[in-house]
Amino acid sequence: MTDGKIRLDFVVVGAQKAGTTTLHNMLAAHSDIALPALKETHFFSHHDRALRGPHWYADQFGIRESAAIVGEIDPEYLFAPQAATAIETMTTAAKFVIILRHPLDRAYSHFQMSQRRGYETCKFGVALAKEAERIAGNQSEFARDHWSYTARGLYCGQIQRFRAAFPDADFLFLRSDALSQSGYEQVCAFVGTQPISQSSAAKIRSNRASVPRSRMVSNMLYAPEGKSHLRSFVTRAIPQHIKTSLFLWLDRQNQKTAQFDREAAYAEVPKTVLASFADDLPRTEILTGLDLADWRKDIQSRLHK
Repeated sequence: MTDGKIRLDFVVVGAQKAGTTTLHNMLAAHSDIALPALKETHFFSHHDRALRGPHWYADQFGIRESAAIVGEIDPEYLFAPQAATAIETMTTAAKFVIILRHPLDRAYSHFQMSQRRGYETCKFGVALAKEAERIAGNQSEFARDHWSYTARGLYCGQIQRFRAAFPDADFLFLRSDALSQSGYEQVCAFVGTQPISQSSAAKIRSNRASVPRSRMVSNMLYAPEGKSHLRSFVTRAIPQHIKTSLFLWLDRQNQKTAQFDREAAYAEVPKTVLASFADDLPRTEILTGLDLADWRKDIQSRLHK
């Protein structure tokens, strides 16, 4: 804690399904950088985590808080409406990394994740068409977390919210398809350290689109509180830090690579969704300075088919 505020030198705030896990694994291997022991604490985005208090959050870093650079990578923060203000109020953060992905690719990856967890039963196009109605009719963090396929890909307003909360902060914007060794080196330079060797970074693997090997295991892992007797037992019997690691390990073991026909999946996308992306991307391009011409061209071609 510094003058009553939690020490954070940088935060990678999103976007979800845009390569933040890859970046987390790269930076977690760096001896100069301290990240929370609990990956994606959601402390500034979810009410139940915020209730645990700032000391709980600071404790996630343990003795690593004395490291040269302290940061967090949590892709929920870009989308969560309260996160920017909470980070500004409670921390010393002054550097932000925002990674963007083609909004259709991001939406479909998000959709696959919700399917795998048992939270989505609709087809892709139907889920997109029903998104606004579902979220408006269910004002919960669950709806915001798992059904916001289009909304999370409308980047401009989310970035503006962080810019408004941190007018004097430094921002680094990257495309997810540039998050290779060169993108990693940009992040290291931005936060103030030297990158680890290319051979070490090359060993890091990111999340891949997947489906569950066993629906029963998936339902156990992601069932709402009180809906799984086994999960309830594990929750009571095992300490939090062990439980989290165990659940993540079981989830990884239960995954197999998903087959993805991009054109077939995207043929279902409603024109209204394409139009919203077509409107947002030019403004995002101006705001970030990124070249998004290929994304804009792809969206426009689908919109006018």
